[in-house]
Amino acid sequence: MKLNIKLQNVFLEMVCFLYIILFTYAAISKLIDFENFQTQLGQSPLLSAYAASISFLVIFAELGLVVALSLRVSRIKALYLSVGLMTVFTTYIILILNFSSFIPCSCGGILEKLGWNEHLIFNLFFIFIGSCSLLLHQYDKKGIISLLLIVVSSVLFVVFLFLSSEDTMKKQNPFIRRFTPNVASRTLTKNLNNYGFYFVGHSKGNIYLGNTISPLTIIEFDSTLQHKKQYSIQLTPDTLPFRAVKTKILGAHFFLYDGSIPIIYRGLVSDWKATIWVTKKPYFTTLQPIDSTLCVFRGQQLGTYENILGTIALDDSLKIRKQKHLLQKQIDGIFDTDGTLTYSEGLKKIVYTYFYRNQFIVADTALQLVHHVTTIDTTTRAKLKVVRVKKSGDSKLAAPPYTVNLRSAAFNELLFNQSGLRGRYESKKNWDHASIIDVYDITNKIYLFSFYIYHENKMKMSDLLITEKALYAIVGHQIVKYTFGTPMLTQLKK
Repeated sequence: MKLNIKLQNVFLEMVCFLYIILFTYAAISKLIDFENFQTQLGQSPLLSAYAASISFLVIFAELGLVVALSLRVSRIKALYLSVGLMTVFTTYIILILNFSSFIPCSCGGILEKLGWNEHLIFNLFFIFIGSCSLLLHQYDKKGIISLLLIVVSSVLFVVFLFLSSEDTMKKQNPFIRRFTPNVASRTLTKNLNNYGFYFVGHSKGNIYLGNTISPLTIIEFDSTLQHKKQYSIQLTPDTLPFRAVKTKILGAHFFLYDGSIPIIYRGLVSDWKATIWVTKKPYFTTLQPIDSTLCVFRGQQLGTYENILGTIALDDSLKIRKQKHLLQKQIDGIFDTDGTLTYSEGLKKIVYTYFYRNQFIVADTALQLVHHVTTIDTTTRAKLKVVRVKKSGDSKLAAPPYTVNLRSAAFNELLFNQSGLRGRYESKKNWDHASIIDVYDITNKIYLFSFYIYHENKMKMSDLLITEKALYAIVGHQIVKYTFGTPMLTQLKK
C-alpha cells in the first residue's frame, strides 16, 4: 500500500514536471515573438475579436500555472487548472478543424511545427496524464465531479468565445480583418502598354476598358485576357467641348457622358455608335446607368453646392428627380459626402460608399433609403480640414484627407470595398505591397472577409471590376485577373 502511494506521488510529480516544462516553453516562445503571436490570434477565425485580451491572458495563465505547479501547497489545484487550460486549447483545435475554412497556428516554437492532428493527439495526451494523476490522487465522487466540472466549463468557455466572437466580427467589428485563404487567386495578367485605363463594364463574358487619354477608344478582352479587340466610338454630333469624358456599359447599351457640359450619349455595344440621349441638364460629377432608360447621378445643390443624388429617366419624356437628403452632411456637405457610386444588378440596389467615413448607403432605384451599413474601421466622422477661399468663395482642403474607403464595386449581394486603412494585427509589409479588399454582405449588413490585390512593379490598383467568377484589377499598366475560390463563390451564389 505504501509502495502504491509512493508510485502515485512520483507519477503526480512527473506529470506536474511535464506541465511545467510545457507551459514554460510555450509562454517563453510566445513572449519572444509576441507581436507575431498576437497577429496570428487576430487572424484566428474563432477568436479574432478577443485577440488582444487573450494574447495576454494565455501567457499570464501559463506562467501562473508554472509557479503554482512548483509549490506543493497549490500543486493539486494548479493541476486541475492545467487540465482545464489544455482542454481549452484542445476544444479550440477541434472547433478550428471542424468549423473553420482556414487554420492558423499561434503556439510558437516547435509546437507550431506540429500538424493539427498531431497537435490534437499531443494535447489529449496531456489531458489524459493530468486526469489520471488527479484521479489517482483522489479517486472519489468529489474528485471525479471536480474534474468533470473543469473539463465541461473549459469546453463551454471556448464555445462561448467562438459564438460571441463570430457575432462581434460580423456586426461590431473592432477593425480586425479576416483574411480567409482561397478567396481569390491571381491567375492571369496582361500588359496594356499604357496608363489611363479604367473599367467600362462587362457584357456576355467580355471585359471592356476605356481610357482617359483616348476617350473614344474601347478595348475588349475575353475572360482569359488572350483575345483583344479595339473599337472606336462614333458620336453624333462629335464637336462638343468635352472636358472629362467617361463611358459605362450596362447590358447591350453603353453610355458616354461628360457632366461638366453636361451631356449623355447612348448607343449599342453591337455597333459602338451613339447619339445624344440627354443634354443641357443636369450637371453632374458621377453617373451610374441602371437600365437603358434610367441613370443615377451625383451632382451639386444650387446655392450650397452640397452633393446630392438624383435620377435621370428618359423614355417618352425627360424626368429628373433629386434626392437632397440621402447623403448625410457632417462638415460641409461637399468633401465629406464624396464617395463611390455603384449598382448591383442582382439586387437592383444602388450603393454609395463614402470616402472619408466608415459607411455606405444602400438605396433602391428611386433613391429611397434601404439602410446604412457600417464598414469595419472605426472612423465614424470624416477627418477633414476644410477652408473657404474668401476671394472666390470656393471650399478647399487645407490638409491631406484621411481616406477610409478608396473605391468599391457591387455584385449581387456583395460589396467589394478597397480600404484606405490598415487594420489591427496586420502586417505593415503586406500593407506596403498590396491593396486590401473588404467584402460585405449588402442585404444582411455584415462583414465577411478580406483579401489582397498585390501591387505590380510597385504600382497600386487604380480600378476594379467584379464578374460572377473573378475580380479584374487595373494595376499600373496591367490588367490582372483574380479568380474566385470556394469561399467567395459560395457567397456569390446565395
